[in-house]
Amino acid sequence: VDQLLHVWEGMRAEWQTTRDAKALHHWVELVHHHARRLAEPWRRDERLRALWTRAETNIAHGWSMTSLAREAHVSKEHFRRLCWKELGRSPIAHLTSLRVQAAQHILASTNDKLETVAQLVGYQSAIAFSRAFRRWVGCHPSEYRTRI
Repeated sequence: VDQLLHVWEGMRAEWQTTRDAKALHHWVELVHHHARRLAEPWRRDERLRALWTRAETNIAHGWSMTSLAREAHVSKEHFRRLCWKELGRSPIAHLTSLRVQAAQHILASTNDKLETVAQLVGYQSAIAFSRAFRRWVGCHPSEYRTRI
């Protein structure tokens, strides 16, 4: 419930400020994801829940599709299908979402340089991090930091 509230507040803040359509789309997707998770807890696959908890705890790890599937003890193809069924998106899209959420928290609570934030959430390059962040949030990390 706390995660859904946090995402809802982020979406509301986006609506009240820039109303960037791309960013709003991602916020709506996150609200949908968390609402679905709350509404259908019995549908969750325990392997995925445990895996994504480990991934969130160790978000800086160099996760790949292969390593994620191995951690879930399933084949890559079965893992891909499970994620689409349970999360409504690909495993890599979900990992990116988790990394961006972690980055948003870091950006809001520290003054760390973007290079440091990128490494803390699993990106080897600040440029790759900035691109991914912009795709998901609709603005660059430095812009995000000044908005909050």
